[in-house]
Amino acid sequence: MVAKIAKNTLFLSAAHVAARLLGFVYFIFLARFLDVATFGIYNFTLAFIYNFIPVADFGLERFILRDISRYPGKTPFYLARLIPLRFFLSLAAYFAALILALILKQDIRQIMYLAIFGLFVFPYSFIYLLASFLNAREKMKYMATAIVSSQAINFLLGVVFVLLKFPLSTILLTGFLGQLGVALVFVFKAQSWELPLAWVIDKKFFKKTLSQSWGFALLLIIAVFYLRVSLILVDLLKGNYETGLYGSAFKFIEAIILIPQSLALALFPLSARLFLKDKKRLQGVYKKGLLVLFSFSLPFVLILSFLSQWIIKLAYGQSYLLAAPALSILGASLILFFLNVLPGNIIQNSPQFKKFLPWSALNFFITLVLCLLFIPRFSIIGAAWAVLGGEVAGLLINNLFVWKILRR
Repeated sequence: MVAKIAKNTLFLSAAHVAARLLGFVYFIFLARFLDVATFGIYNFTLAFIYNFIPVADFGLERFILRDISRYPGKTPFYLARLIPLRFFLSLAAYFAALILALILKQDIRQIMYLAIFGLFVFPYSFIYLLASFLNAREKMKYMATAIVSSQAINFLLGVVFVLLKFPLSTILLTGFLGQLGVALVFVFKAQSWELPLAWVIDKKFFKKTLSQSWGFALLLIIAVFYLRVSLILVDLLKGNYETGLYGSAFKFIEAIILIPQSLALALFPLSARLFLKDKKRLQGVYKKGLLVLFSFSLPFVLILSFLSQWIIKLAYGQSYLLAAPALSILGASLILFFLNVLPGNIIQNSPQFKKFLPWSALNFFITLVLCLLFIPRFSIIGAAWAVLGGEVAGLLINNLFVWKILRR
């Protein structure tokens, strides 16, 4: 069992590292070829749309991981009904993003950028729906391949488009094209993976599923908005130039935290089973997981905190040096980001997870208030301090709730 978890973690971690490395090189490439303000627009567009990915998923990934890992024979029934449901949710997420942009009084050019980049949600949703069923069987290599392949296509097309001096709107389209290429492969391979594709409109099933998954959805929606609220508010309160600076620092955090997320995802099926059968053993797995995450975080924390100026200059150039102080603070917060990933497994496997929603919302609210207090006065440094404060609050809130569950 331990060997299988290690293998799955290795697959996902290696894939995330490879994809993040490609993505990061591409990110640096864009930062050096675009001016800081245009780079800020690019950052804001990505962050804004990424906030709506959980709406397109609506908790279905965790719902599938939980139920199919327990009842694998239900795969054909679930898949045929979840394909149309996921499509309708993706449609809702896409238009919700555009409507919110209108409410926030974004100009027509920014809304056009959001509309173009947002198209990637549709193939992305299909890929991760199928990958969720495979993950529930603890076959993580397919998701790992999808992660790397889509990023590679995005990278190659993006570099070509930039070198050909295509406009930002065309550069943003690479996200959709990368996901579409992988989605087509999944369509052709689904049958051999024992994932029979079908389209069944079952309103009763939709209603029942959404009634069970909305809690997962709300937890994830809050978590994703929480992760990017500082960047979004930097743009809304300070503008594109500051967003370009802050985004250059925050990209390191986004890339690195996918490592602990891989471990958490690999542990999810085991956590689901142990929660039902052996809570005492689950306590041991949880403690060991926290220790591993703490150990993994230390090198990243030390490097980003003490070498931030050198890292920013090396990666982005002289134009982005003002981002170095923010990177130092964000680097210190990494240890908390690592530790805060694992409690989600326990919380989401618990029948009491809906009781955690107010506490999750409180954590988001604390970070939001800190951003509104610090960003107007301290700009991107204030945003970084707000993130650190939010992670401290999250560590306390998450673990108080988790240990309360495990000791029952």
